[in-house]
Parts: sequence; structure tokens; C-alpha cells
Amino acid sequence: MEEDVMIKRQSPTVTQANILFLITVIITIAGSAFFQPRLGLGTNLWINEFVYILFPPLLLAKVNGWSVEKVYRFRKTSIRNKAFSFFSGLSLWFFSFYLSKMTRMFLHNKIGVSTTPGELSLSIYQSLLLIIGIIVLAPICEEIFFRGFMQRAYEGRTKRYGFVITGLLFGSFHILNGISEVMPACILGLAMGYLVYKTDSLSTSMLFHGAVNTCAVLLGGFFEKSTQTAIPGWVHVVALMGFCLSVVFMSGLKGEALEPNGLSCFR
Repeated sequence: MEEDVMIKRQSPTVTQANILFLITVIITIAGSAFFQPRLGLGTNLWINEFVYILFPPLLLAKVNGWSVEKVYRFRKTSIRNKAFSFFSGLSLWFFSFYLSKMTRMFLHNKIGVSTTPGELSLSIYQSLLLIIGIIVLAPICEEIFFRGFMQRAYEGRTKRYGFVITGLLFGSFHILNGISEVMPACILGLAMGYLVYKTDSLSTSMLFHGAVNTCAVLLGGFFEKSTQTAIPGWVHVVALMGFCLSVVFMSGLKGEALEPNGLSCFR
């Protein structure tokens, strides 16, 4: 009789990942439509990250008895890997902005619509929540969901298949930010998935994600103003250089991750 007892899986399945992804998309849209007008953009972002994105995969790990450290890869890795991941993110942001801008200009010129959202008037409190949410919460919460939960599920087939599919799903999720953000987010998602695939540590993708979002907060306004009517030649050069530098940094990653040790990967 004991031989008939099924051994409980120690990692998420593709079916679980697909269902949770679909639910997350739906409740993020519905929740944002309800909470954002009432509580503000910054508060809504915190709800999205904590409640819809971070909580479900952690709850599933608790219910199923998965080791969060092993399954979601809260592992140490070398300072070299962390530094190269961070600078890779800094570099690739320039290319992702360029790609987003080119997409928006194409849509505006060929289809006759602009996907650029109007300016929002935010209080200091909401602005602070938004900045912290973008730079700190999103890299942690979204990486646990996508590169931790989703990628681990798809790796049940092959590791390479896992990070590619997860990167594309990450990009499609960002259609909530506008059509022009899908392709750049796919590229960023593929890069972050590769970092985890290579180092087996979620800290590398979190650092990359944090670097990208920090650049968006600090440099996004300047680059947006510089490309309002046309894209200057120097922006083309900077975007290409950023892409090449990011590839160089990623090629310098070492593939040996250390033993899991709780959340010590943030140290």
C-alpha cells in the first residue's frame, strides 16, 4: 500500500505556474482599476507587488512544503557575479528605453495612436511610495514570482526552455504598462532568466532588475525629453553600446553558486 502513495513534488509544476500567472494578470488588472483611483498610484503598486505577486508563490511553497531557499534559489553567489549582474542591468536599460521609444514612435506614426500615458500629478507621499516600489519592491517581488516560481516550474522540462518561456511571459505581463513595453520587457526578462540559469542564484536577477528600474527612475525623464520629437544620433550610439556592454558583463558570469543559506543572498 505504501508503494502506491505518490511522492509529493518538491517544486512547482507548469500547470500551477500557468494558472497562477493567469490569475495574477486578472487580479492585477481588476485590483488596479479599483484601488489606484482611490488609494493612489504608489499605494496601488505596493498592493500589486506584495499581495498579487509576492504572496501567492510564498503561500504555495508553505502549503506544499517546498524549501523556499532551494526552490526559489535564495542562494549566495560570488561578488563578481553580483557586480556583473548589476552593471549588466545598468547597461541594458539604455537599449530597453531605446526599443520602447522606437516602438512608441512607430505606433504613433503608423497607427496614429500614442501609447504614452499622460502626466500624473502625485503627492510627495505617493511619489515616495512609487519610487521605493519601483526600485526595491518590484525587483524582489517580481523576481521571486518569475525567476523563482515560474522559471523553476518550466525548468521541469529543460533549464533553457524554462528561462526563455519565463522571459516571454514576463514581457507579456508588462503589457499592463503599455504595448511599447512588451518587447523591452521580454529582452530584460530573457537576460534576468539567463542570469539565474547561469548562477543558480536569484540575487543576480534582483540586482539586475534593481539596476534597470533605478535607471528608469533617475534617467527616464531626461531621455524622454531628449527624444520628444526625434531620436538624436547619440541615443542610437548609447543604446547599442549599452546592449554590447550588457552582453560582455553577462559573458563574464561564473556558473558556480554557493550553498543555499536563507536570504543571505542579499548580504
